[in-house]
Amino acid sequence: MISAESKDLLQDFEKRMRFVNLIKYWLQRSKPREINELLHNDDDKTDNLILMVMVFIMDSTLRYGERCTKQDITAFLRELADVYDYEPESAIILTDYIVTDVLQSNGKVRSFDTFYNSDEQFKDQRSLILLEQQSGSYVLTNEAYEFLFRTKEIDSELDFSVNRFKLQEFIKRGNYGKALRESRELVSRVRNLKTRMDDFMLRCRTNISEVSIDEYEEIVTQVRDSFEDENKQLSDIRTLVSAKLQAIADAQITTDENIGQTEQEIREILENIDTVISEQSRVFNQKFSLSELYANLLDDSFSYMQAGHFDLEQELLLPMQKMQLQDSKNLGKLFAPLYRPSFPHLFGPDFFYSRQNAIRESTRDDGVDIVSDDNAETAADIRNKRYVEIIKVLLSFANQNAIFSFSDYIASVSKEQLQEQLQEKSLPDVMLKLYGMGEIDVAGWRSEQHDIIVPVGEFDLSYCLSELTEDLVQMQSILIHKLDGVITLSDDAGNRIKINDFKIEVRR
Repeated sequence: MISAESKDLLQDFEKRMRFVNLIKYWLQRSKPREINELLHNDDDKTDNLILMVMVFIMDSTLRYGERCTKQDITAFLRELADVYDYEPESAIILTDYIVTDVLQSNGKVRSFDTFYNSDEQFKDQRSLILLEQQSGSYVLTNEAYEFLFRTKEIDSELDFSVNRFKLQEFIKRGNYGKALRESRELVSRVRNLKTRMDDFMLRCRTNISEVSIDEYEEIVTQVRDSFEDENKQLSDIRTLVSAKLQAIADAQITTDENIGQTEQEIREILENIDTVISEQSRVFNQKFSLSELYANLLDDSFSYMQAGHFDLEQELLLPMQKMQLQDSKNLGKLFAPLYRPSFPHLFGPDFFYSRQNAIRESTRDDGVDIVSDDNAETAADIRNKRYVEIIKVLLSFANQNAIFSFSDYIASVSKEQLQEQLQEKSLPDVMLKLYGMGEIDVAGWRSEQHDIIVPVGEFDLSYCLSELTEDLVQMQSILIHKLDGVITLSDDAGNRIKINDFKIEVRR
């Protein structure tokens, strides 16, 4: 049997070994002779190359669109050919080896003999495949993310830090939809911890004997580990988000009740970050109140125990037996120690848990609308067709005009076409996203092979280009610059949208 001291020392030992097993899983690989020759029998450089590919896949899947195909990995390995001294054509062979043999382990799940402290025995701990294939593209598994986070000095056990890190990376890459979900998750985490602290303090006041010292230390440790040094990180992210919002404001002027979806997402991210910073500071300060309360209640509890017990027989029953009838009016005084003060009932628990009225003037989407699959697919198909039509008409006009403005394009389309393109503000949103790209490399898109995934009602330039005929995508690139003028557009519903004019330059 293991002593209690050693058992505490080895607490959660299997979690430590899981990280070690992940490294063993990665390093214990077969290396064919052909790969040895390509990489000059250098194991250290091979390890570096595999980790570079994992970082590339993580970066690609965090970006807007979330696709990383074998062709993308091959193109990345071609860039490293001079560094590793192999022929660029060999990148295809290296891609197959790293993706299939190493990261997917040829589809085999390995297990490692690992000591579990709770059972004091060895068990099989399975190490899962680090890479998954979804619709022709690759994504890292949770185990792979854990490995990469640890190599970047981020403790994966601190869920708050991981969410904050993913929020920052999504914002850098312009994936505001995913960033919004991470910001909501941060708000949920800090509020859950605050609720847990409030519940703990209530139970302490109610009955200190029902609260263990282990639970107290767990809460205090969680607050310290989750929030220490996080305030500066969140402030830096807020500065980054504010800069993104200002960049959009420079490119677009919105009026009336309508604002762009991207701008709305960024504003809600800012609101959530402000909420997290405020709640985080409150929880961190409450930790000291919790420590003081717990110490005082423990001290009072010990003081009461040291004062001794109330002897009912000596203090009440025996004096009552010796009382004379004329002294019975003083009998109530003997029961005074058993009385407790009575306070008027002003508020009950139901008051705090009753339904509250909404105070927000605008609604926000915090979940998924419950609609049928058929309706959702129909709406997505309509949006996809509308986006394809916008790119088709825009490129048709670009093939006829080397340099033109967005207002020239507006004047060239029919009223019916314009009204269709303004549905759900599709045309302004497309122009803003194209302007955000700066330069549209059409020639580069033609030269690459694409595993096209049909979007779910979102604008995807690669998908739109794939739906066009070859004669419309023969230019080299398209440059988009912002002009000082402002265009006012009106849809059938009478909504007015103001947007900057743009200069569009086509390079043949």
